[in-house]
Amino acid sequence: MISRFAFILLFTISGCFYIGQNQYDDIIRRNPDEWSTQECLTVIMSAARYNFNDPRASDIKVVAIPYYPSVISAITRRAHILGPLQYPAFTYKHTEERFRHDLDTLMAAQAGVYIDWTTGRYVDSRGDYLRGPTQIDSLMFYVSIWSDGTRPGTSPDISNLENDIYLVNDRNEIERPFHVAGKQNTRLITEEKLLVMFPLRQGGHHFLEGSENMYLLVRGLGDDIRLKFPVSMMK
Repeated sequence: MISRFAFILLFTISGCFYIGQNQYDDIIRRNPDEWSTQECLTVIMSAARYNFNDPRASDIKVVAIPYYPSVISAITRRAHILGPLQYPAFTYKHTEERFRHDLDTLMAAQAGVYIDWTTGRYVDSRGDYLRGPTQIDSLMFYVSIWSDGTRPGTSPDISNLENDIYLVNDRNEIERPFHVAGKQNTRLITEEKLLVMFPLRQGGHHFLEGSENMYLLVRGLGDDIRLKFPVSMMK
């Protein structure tokens, strides 16, 4: 179920949308079943925009999209609107009830969160309304890795890639993923599209407590690749 909607939107994006903190906050204040396809794109790209301008002069490129509750909502909402038209495999009955069921299922699996549909607010696994990032139990990233071909004839070894991806907080503590899926090859000969899931809560400790930023760290491909994500966007 986790992978059911994971790839249907990303890298098939088209249309115009505005990326900005104010617009993002305005959209996520409303129920996700009211969002338009353009607003869904705005939510997704706003969450990922901090890592699009990679200053490294490397031929290895990485883009990551964090699956915050708002991003999961946007992906699922856009799939619900466009699925029967764009993705023939999606033949489910086109109803708001089915959208809510699918979204609740994905939200619970990927973030340990669900939606109180009477208020439109997210609720954590302990039954409390979501007020901050440290209530979220886990976090998934969509990670795309490719080579731009500036070094012909070279294909980096990615046989150990699953063990070279980490999440880092402001205290330079490192968290390893407990689930990595999607790798196709042992060398980087085509674009690799991964789903990487990190645990955030262990008992009474939350990995992001006191952190303003988190960093997705990829090693083993030359220089370390470190993508920054403000924790304040995790809504």
